[in-house]
Amino acid sequence: MPELSLNLLENFDLTEDEFIGGKVTVFQPAKGYRAGIDAVLLAATIDVKSDEKILDLGSGVGTAGLCLMGRVPEAKVTGLELQTVLFQIAQKNKQTNQLEDRWSLINGDLLQLPDDLPLGSFDQVMCNPPFMPKGTSHGSPDPIKLLANHEGDATLRDWMLAALKLVKHKGVITIIHRADRLDEILSVFREKKAGAIEVCPLWPYEGQPAKRVIVRARRGISKPMIITAGHKLHKTDGSYTDIIDGALRRGEVLPL
Repeated sequence: MPELSLNLLENFDLTEDEFIGGKVTVFQPAKGYRAGIDAVLLAATIDVKSDEKILDLGSGVGTAGLCLMGRVPEAKVTGLELQTVLFQIAQKNKQTNQLEDRWSLINGDLLQLPDDLPLGSFDQVMCNPPFMPKGTSHGSPDPIKLLANHEGDATLRDWMLAALKLVKHKGVITIIHRADRLDEILSVFREKKAGAIEVCPLWPYEGQPAKRVIVRARRGISKPMIITAGHKLHKTDGSYTDIIDGALRRGEVLPL
């Protein structure tokens, strides 16, 4: 895989943003693909134990991994990203945040898993797959944003199958996705004998249907599913609720 080309990134318009209260710095495209709150909330749910190996599947510029490592100083993360430009921006973020010893980045395809990602080698896998199925609605003219938001060759099922292949027996998979695709997520987990499923709804406001869910499961575990109380994102005045604000702005844990 080619080394990072700083000349390429010099011709790419980036912004420099602080996340989780300035604990990490994230360079990302000024237009098109931009990290939202989903990656930050996903990272806030990950409970890391000592010496665990964490995979960020479809890591983009690295926002979720960065936020996890910013919150948990001992966390070690591997990121797999298909798009070369986003992979190279993540390399820049790795250097900027001085994470050479804790963050491994791989430019590769989850449909053809690289040899340096041994199957069943990760204690946890986290992922924030594209929300929109391929061919539904009009996609962005920006090719990077299009592939980040709309499924390409890899469907949601493919993402989940890759996560299940890469996580250890009894290991943990955590995914954030649209609530209206929950049935797809649960069907794959059940088919592949992943259990101890926790479904955490994210309610935009009090009394509104959930638009996002965070789902956690363990490979090879047969415990029954639970649906947690979930979290409201916003107060009535539009500001974030205290627990969401803590996760987004201070890098605090978001319990399921």
